[in-house]
Amino acid sequence: MQLKAISLAVLTTFAYSATAHDIGLEHKHVEGGHIAGTKFVSNNDIKATLWDPRGKSEAEINKRAEYVAAFFDAGRTDEDRKQDDKIKARYKDAIVINALMPSGVGIQGVPNEKYAEAIKKNQDNQVSLISTSVWAFEGVNDVSFEDTLKRSDQVHKELGVVKVSTTKEIRQAKKDGKMAAMYNSQGADFVIEDLDKVAWAKEQGIGVMNFTYNNDNALAGGGQNPENNGVTDLGYKFIERMNKERVIIDCSHSSDQTCIDMAKHSKLPVIASHSGVYKLYEHGRNLSDEAIKAIAATDGAVCTVALGLFLNVSGTASMEDIATHVQYVGQLVGRDHTCYASDYSHMYGDFLKAFIGVVDKYPPEKGFGAPAQNAGGGDIWGVARILETKYNWKEDEIRGFLGENLMRVYKANWGK
Repeated sequence: MQLKAISLAVLTTFAYSATAHDIGLEHKHVEGGHIAGTKFVSNNDIKATLWDPRGKSEAEINKRAEYVAAFFDAGRTDEDRKQDDKIKARYKDAIVINALMPSGVGIQGVPNEKYAEAIKKNQDNQVSLISTSVWAFEGVNDVSFEDTLKRSDQVHKELGVVKVSTTKEIRQAKKDGKMAAMYNSQGADFVIEDLDKVAWAKEQGIGVMNFTYNNDNALAGGGQNPENNGVTDLGYKFIERMNKERVIIDCSHSSDQTCIDMAKHSKLPVIASHSGVYKLYEHGRNLSDEAIKAIAATDGAVCTVALGLFLNVSGTASMEDIATHVQYVGQLVGRDHTCYASDYSHMYGDFLKAFIGVVDKYPPEKGFGAPAQNAGGGDIWGVARILETKYNWKEDEIRGFLGENLMRVYKANWGK
């Protein structure tokens, strides 16, 4: 199967040519920008919290990207991370899962060495399994889909990372002192014309797949559409095919109604691989209580995302910020339905330069492109420490959060 990649140059040239009339949301023009809902989006101030990239030059986009990227790693210092040493030692035998790590080779311009660096950061922090994104939407891969898979596989081979498709293989890799990896797809546009491609994806090592990336497609409603559309007729067939092929169904980036419909129709446990709680912060990428309950009712899991953009209005991603969302999910549906995802981009500045102007996927009115922090895969330990010390989570609950909750979901779907 050959899937054509759209070059970033073409994609961003289209984005830069957009005009202020392409906002697509209810808004009011005011001096210096516009107001959408209660949010002011500046048209001029490159250092504003929200900034409109429509109609801007490549130089202006790059300047904004460099400003925003400076906030990305500002959440924790190496000294702060030393506080996690004791809990890491106590749980050195635990299965630890980073439920979503973007991204594989050839996505957002990621070269082999950067993907290897990302793997090493997780490996050095006792992460047992990473789930790497190899697809999201047309244009995010600057090489073909197949090349992303092949080149990512090559990095795994060079680093001794074990590509897995069963929980037994994950546990064996842990026993052997090796890190495991699998792939995920944050959207499924590539299967719309042919659902047999679900089987192809499974063969490539894609163990988790979402319906869509933010926007509505032929399968389901996206999380950025205020209409909150759910699963389509084709989407229900997609769910059935996913269950048949034993690929785990994910609804992060999809709408709340999609999550609810997905959970009701799937015969196997489902997940939200990297989402926050809407009740704590009203953002389209976050889940309503109803959606969280629906996922948990399948014996599934909701993995709290470590990106400040989805955690709070200030965009911070402290261990307390993340733990607050985890604790909420635990109180709402049980601590055995919690998990963690870094969603950490290892080339964030380059990502912003390429995609900050793609307003249909990343509208500034929804907070995208704002200064925000991001915790990494290894920061799962800091979150676990807060869950223990502040919220009194017990050992079995911590082990569940670290990875066993997801292992339960994986085993139920994969069969072993």
